[in-house]
Amino acid sequence: MMKNKNIFVALDTNLDSALEIAFKTKNYAYGFKIGMTLFNQIGQEGLKKFDALSLPLFLDLKWMDIPSVVSKTIKTFKDFKNIEFMTVHSLSSKEMMKEAVKAAKEINDKLSICAVTVLTSTNNLEDIGIKNSSEDQVKLLVNLAKNCGVQGVISSAQNIKLIRNLVGEDFKLICPGIRDKNKEQNDQKQTLNYNEFNQLANKNTFCVIGRPIYEKGDPEANIKNIINL
Repeated sequence: MMKNKNIFVALDTNLDSALEIAFKTKNYAYGFKIGMTLFNQIGQEGLKKFDALSLPLFLDLKWMDIPSVVSKTIKTFKDFKNIEFMTVHSLSSKEMMKEAVKAAKEINDKLSICAVTVLTSTNNLEDIGIKNSSEDQVKLLVNLAKNCGVQGVISSAQNIKLIRNLVGEDFKLICPGIRDKNKEQNDQKQTLNYNEFNQLANKNTFCVIGRPIYEKGDPEANIKNIINL
């Protein structure tokens, strides 16, 4: 029997390939992650093709701009029915995160703003002028985001226990960098495999898996192998 669906399939390819992957994995995924790689090619017109699949969409565009620009940008997606998560950078400002949450609420109640904490590809925060340890920086940004009304965060699965201790079980958490059993890292530095992730996840914890599903072989067979079907 299949466990609770908690995988967002990352469609970081071109439109034709992304649609093929989506159709092959839609019975096993919670939804689809649309990031900058795909969205920059297809825009809102192309995004409608994925909205029509009637599965949750995670629009991962990581906005980091002045509050009014982010607010106006979010409102341009008001006609989409299935966007469930949008991302902003928690390193921007309190005002921007608050305005993002306000704009999302004007669209519909199921749309959640999630704040990016420390990217899973980041290995050394000192390189970008941050003196905190990765753990301390995650704590700071998670608390900041929650205090701004943000409904969830994007963070490494290695931080699940830490984040749950900070903000409880109801806060949304999306974890990139989840791999198959072989746990190939590519450019991700902070990874867990899917089985390890499930040992830590609750119903409000989701993961993002891309390349292990579509890079080699058949996407349907790959996702079924990952979730042990």
